[in-house]
Amino acid sequence: MPTHTLSLTSPGELLTVVPYILGFHAQDSIVVICIRDRHLGLVQRLDLPETGEEERSMRGLLPALLDERPESVILLGYESTPAQSAPILEAMTQALTEHGLRVHDRLVVRDGRWRSLDCDNPSCCSLEGTAVPSPADVSAVTAEFVGQEAAPHRVREDLVAQLEADDRAPAVGALLATTAQPMGQDELAAAWARIVHTGDDPPPISPRDAARATASLRDLGLRDAVVAALTPGSPPVEDLPPHARGFMRALAPGWNADDNDTATVIAQNRVQARLIHLCAMLPDRHAAPALTVLGCFTWWRGDGALTRAALARALRCQPDYPLALLLEQMVDLAINPRAAR
Repeated sequence: MPTHTLSLTSPGELLTVVPYILGFHAQDSIVVICIRDRHLGLVQRLDLPETGEEERSMRGLLPALLDERPESVILLGYESTPAQSAPILEAMTQALTEHGLRVHDRLVVRDGRWRSLDCDNPSCCSLEGTAVPSPADVSAVTAEFVGQEAAPHRVREDLVAQLEADDRAPAVGALLATTAQPMGQDELAAAWARIVHTGDDPPPISPRDAARATASLRDLGLRDAVVAALTPGSPPVEDLPPHARGFMRALAPGWNADDNDTATVIAQNRVQARLIHLCAMLPDRHAAPALTVLGCFTWWRGDGALTRAALARALRCQPDYPLALLLEQMVDLAINPRAAR
């Protein structure tokens, strides 16, 4: 997954950045951040476990951390009551230390204030804590995230809710019920091009385009071509069936796997937003393929929270959808799709 190169000067500034990395403001959570060469690497979040369930939570976090082999780890405990995160922070610290991983710092966040568990200097880490800076006061947030049209959701539930079917779904469902087969590839490519529009002020996705694009995903070759176009190198073009290769090339948005300039990130953010809108237009019966395409794209981008949300609805709608099950395994194992090319 991509790393972030940020100029952060304090734990408070790091905490200001974390919601942008997660996609939402964490509540009652443990967040683990891997550090290597002063880069933020793998970031994992889990709900705070119930008392006595710390071992189960660690089993969910440790394998990916051990595979990542970071130089150090920062542990964040987001809590709503005093000492609520202490058991899992202590358990994680012990487990990481036993596996040879250095814990750089442990921060507790409550009521918009933070303090370090490993600093006993009252001049910088008072028991009352220090206010988490606002995004406007952290230049790294403005430069790295706001300037790329990124904004975190208020809570995780808001991130999940945006993927649920909305009042446009019945109209799209009616169109899909009368669409026996995908249309010609030129028409399908044009519909997909309108959906993954990256320009300023794109028009709303029409129900007809949503139905055409969703029907095209019944063809697994075309579905994989959409994934390949949005996630260069994953899967390789040569693995696509011949009829899907031209479709992929017509749809390719113009970035490479290693592009991370501001213009590219903005374009990817816009495509992601459009795919989210597409998924919200689909009734459950037809939603799993599009949700999985979105999940492939967000996992390729390193957004585990949105990927899990997309997979949760996809597998609720179609529990045996093979690509969703495969992607779920990749997410559970924290397999980096870019490194696996």
